[in-house]
Amino acid sequence: MDFDLVVSRGTILDGSGQPRYPADLGVQDGRIAAIAGPGALAGRRVIDARGLAVAPGFIDIHSHVDWLLTLPDHEEILAPMVAQGITTVVAGNCGHSPAPVTRTSIPLVEHSAEIMKDRDLAYTWRSMGELLSALGGGGLLMNAALLVGHGTLRQAVMGNNAAPPSPEQVRRLCALARASLREGAFGLSAGLAYAPGVFARSDELLALLRTVADEGCVFTVHGRAYTWVSPFYRPLLLGPPHNLRSVRELLGLAEQSRAKIQLSHQIFIGRRTWPTAPWVLRAIERAVDRGVDAAFDAFPYTAGNTTVNALLPAWVLDDFRARINDPAVLRRLRREFAMFRLLLGLDYADIRLLWGAAPELADLEGLDLREIAGRLRLSEFDAYVHVARASDGRARVLIDTYSGEGERDEPLRTVLSHPLCAFETDAILTRRGRHNPASFGTFPRVLGRYSRDLGLFRLEEAVRRMTALPAERIGLRDVGRIVPGHWADLVVFDPLTVADNTTRERTDAPPSGIRAVLITGGVVVQDGALASKTRRGRLLRR
Repeated sequence: MDFDLVVSRGTILDGSGQPRYPADLGVQDGRIAAIAGPGALAGRRVIDARGLAVAPGFIDIHSHVDWLLTLPDHEEILAPMVAQGITTVVAGNCGHSPAPVTRTSIPLVEHSAEIMKDRDLAYTWRSMGELLSALGGGGLLMNAALLVGHGTLRQAVMGNNAAPPSPEQVRRLCALARASLREGAFGLSAGLAYAPGVFARSDELLALLRTVADEGCVFTVHGRAYTWVSPFYRPLLLGPPHNLRSVRELLGLAEQSRAKIQLSHQIFIGRRTWPTAPWVLRAIERAVDRGVDAAFDAFPYTAGNTTVNALLPAWVLDDFRARINDPAVLRRLRREFAMFRLLLGLDYADIRLLWGAAPELADLEGLDLREIAGRLRLSEFDAYVHVARASDGRARVLIDTYSGEGERDEPLRTVLSHPLCAFETDAILTRRGRHNPASFGTFPRVLGRYSRDLGLFRLEEAVRRMTALPAERIGLRDVGRIVPGHWADLVVFDPLTVADNTTRERTDAPPSGIRAVLITGGVVVQDGALASKTRRGRLLRR
């Protein structure tokens, strides 16, 4: 038969991690219909893949694109994601999702999501089901699976109240989580370093994890601490490293609840935190040996994007607007910052402003806090406070020393090499401000630098951990593998030249070596450029 499309004479990396093999792929009605020997299939359209690798479309297990997908022009913003081979995104991470909302919680959700937005949303929905229907009806550039955010649930039930929820509020949180999962969300996410998730205690989380386990879903979580010492645990300098305590706490909750847990962006922030990487990974391995369904993900850069308020302790985030202007609070915070800088090996020069969120900060975008301090003739601490205050805590920053520094990235290599590690972008991509390089080069960087050039893992294993592994962790069906019946989401790339080209000076450089990207059997990227404005992405429901 003549197929709709044939990818001819390519080298197949099927996502399983098994050895590559030469074959033709026949695509019919958007799905993989046949796999045959090289040159065996005929089609109305043929992609000549001689000398090229053919892999399942890459799955970004941890992204923040959900505030973009409802926009009528979202393909203009998200083009760099598909250009690097991403065909499916998992959104709603770190406790923040655009649903469920109430009339009174919408302003709180909007404020929490400010760094992830390109512009305000209309909020024509209230429930998760209504949001998913809105996304599915409008057409998508890429496939999307959503998580429901714990912070969003909390804002719907109790606003930004820092107090523990009452028993009735816990019941409502669990009921709202259960409803969102049954309406199509794939799991629950939490951001325990961001308001309001930062205020949650273990008993609240345990109740929610039991709900997640009952529904057979996944719990993804940004932990309380990614540094060896943090404001979240006391006593400050006694006991295990705080990032290890955080991971143990979360694994313990998963063990008690029997919920599947995905530890988000396993990073080690600050030069003095790097030596703790083997301890944290060993704790995860031991939990898995005990029967905990646990894994983690990471991005292949030594810098990551977050909000300026992620550096602040919970006691400042509670009533932030008042506290950031309180002289007594600032005196205490100044002392704590000085201490943590010394203990962590993290300096103000390691923090760059990507987006200021206020007109008076626009000229400072792209500068680090040391440079900003010089520009404003302030101390470095006062420059940080100025950015936090002027942006109302919404500024987006890029922090260095994440599991390494530049080419000195041995802790990052240790994390990426681990077989439980899926690859992710954690990217916040909007038209506002400067960019995180992960939005442009994550998957080519894994394939090029870490697999081909450094030899940390075979190419087959690299592809497995950006396709089948994230699909299994989230519970995505019919994606992540090249097998008959799966959707024809494919990436055709040159394994000899695929590479991330971003630099500190040009964080938005396109990658090399990605020849074609297919979604639902149609070519959406050809030689690095969008090939069609047709939206071929699918809204995925559990």
